[in-house]
Amino acid sequence: MYSTFSLLLIGILLISIIIYLIVQYVLNEQQLFKLKYALYVSLVMLFAIILPPIFMLHPRNALNIRLSAIGLNPLLRLFGIKYRVDNGQVLDDDKPCVIVANHQSSIDFIGMMYLWPKHIQYCTILAKKELIWAGPFGPSAWLSGIEFVDRKSRQRSIETMKYIVEKLKTKSLRLWVFPEGTRNMSETFLPFKTGAFRTAIEAQIPIVPIVFSSYKPIYNVDKSKNSYYWRRGCVTIKCLEPINTKGMTLDNDLQRLTDMTRKRMMDAYLTIQTNVINDKKH
Repeated sequence: MYSTFSLLLIGILLISIIIYLIVQYVLNEQQLFKLKYALYVSLVMLFAIILPPIFMLHPRNALNIRLSAIGLNPLLRLFGIKYRVDNGQVLDDDKPCVIVANHQSSIDFIGMMYLWPKHIQYCTILAKKELIWAGPFGPSAWLSGIEFVDRKSRQRSIETMKYIVEKLKTKSLRLWVFPEGTRNMSETFLPFKTGAFRTAIEAQIPIVPIVFSSYKPIYNVDKSKNSYYWRRGCVTIKCLEPINTKGMTLDNDLQRLTDMTRKRMMDAYLTIQTNVINDKKH
């Protein structure tokens, strides 16, 4: 007679087989996209509920973000995205810097979490204030040490950035910024906002550009064409050499630094690609 444990294992195995068969042979790409995205959001929200009691031990400490990455990464791998990091050693220096990256989608978060434990470690993220109202994610993100900026109020934005500059100087903290300011999956970057570069010049710390290859081969959300898919693949993350800001001034160098960084990142973006891992659904 089978034990309860054996029956449980058999049940889990049968359910797993049924789910696999449904995913592989029943769902189309759009349905599979919706399923994956729903699971992705649910997973992030679940961790946003679980982790705050741990964050409370060291509230607003950016090391909480690294702790989140360590917990999330084994589960985020299930979504089928792998990463190849080029020149990742430039991130291993633990000195303060401003990291700037292109912003394609909410799934950028998966790549960020991939980088955090090994390369990023003690770093905060600049996010728009609206995200603090994104369900349990917002308060959890605040507790983890993420910095929120009010883009609708110039005065409050300036005050936040001054506060961040002091933290970068005094705590050997690093800052991750998306200088495009919004998600963009077109073939060229949007104009960069100057906030990240202003911060780097005021703190006299380097800019470290990071470029994610285009997600288009594996991920797409195009409502106008009703095109949705989330495939398995390998994204390239290219880390560029730091740009020194020592001696730069806002009056003389802010726009030049912004434009130069964007050009270097765009040039790198055109040389890297995302590779699809063979999948019968496309």
